[in-house]
Amino acid sequence: MRALALSVVMLMSAAAAAQTAPTQALQRQPPPGQATGPAQPSTPVPGYNNGPAYGYDDWEVPQGFRRQGVLVVVEREQIIDRLARMEEQLGRALERADRNNSRDSRDLRDALSKVRAEMNGVRADVSNAPDLRVFRRRSTPPPPPPAPVPVAQPISEGQLQQLLNAINKESFGDGKLRVLESASPTQFFLVSQVQKILQRFSFGDDKLDAVRTLWPRVLDRENGYQLYGSFNFQGEKDKLRDIIGR
Repeated sequence: MRALALSVVMLMSAAAAAQTAPTQALQRQPPPGQATGPAQPSTPVPGYNNGPAYGYDDWEVPQGFRRQGVLVVVEREQIIDRLARMEEQLGRALERADRNNSRDSRDLRDALSKVRAEMNGVRADVSNAPDLRVFRRRSTPPPPPPAPVPVAQPISEGQLQQLLNAINKESFGDGKLRVLESASPTQFFLVSQVQKILQRFSFGDDKLDAVRTLWPRVLDRENGYQLYGSFNFQGEKDKLRDIIGR
């Protein structure tokens, strides 16, 4: 449509010149350096794609509308009025050519007839162009829901019993801790389950090491105070406080 506005101006200039110098009107060339093709936007428009390739993927295109160039906004009535004035100018030029039977006049008349046909096509395009209000921005689909966060579950009673049996098979504290260290990274525990595991250890230092191993995997840390009952001496309970932070 912007190219259409430029074409309208060029046609009006050609029709006005045809009234005084019909032959020269067809031969005149634009001044050096003046653009002869469709006008291209020169001022970037903030928020829009201003490159040579214009995209309208974010707009719903009306059914049956085929876009072939750059979309701009013009007033339909204003363009139709200007085309009507051009039509009047062309009619006068054609009457002038009809009164002159020279070959140049006949050539000019053919050229003006082609201009009139093009103008009629432009008028039809403008009249049939969809109203701007039928364009709608495409609705953005909602983002996919976030992946569900896996809920940590404490070790099952069956697995806990298997772990306790494996610990019981070891005679010394170091062996019991090795079994616990190999099982704990893949499981979570409750404080009540930690208490059952501590019962498999005889010495306070081994129990503290067991708590250090299991505490990062304990789910109900608010119940950590219950572990103090698994220790007999105040010194061990003080160390336990440093481990569980309460």
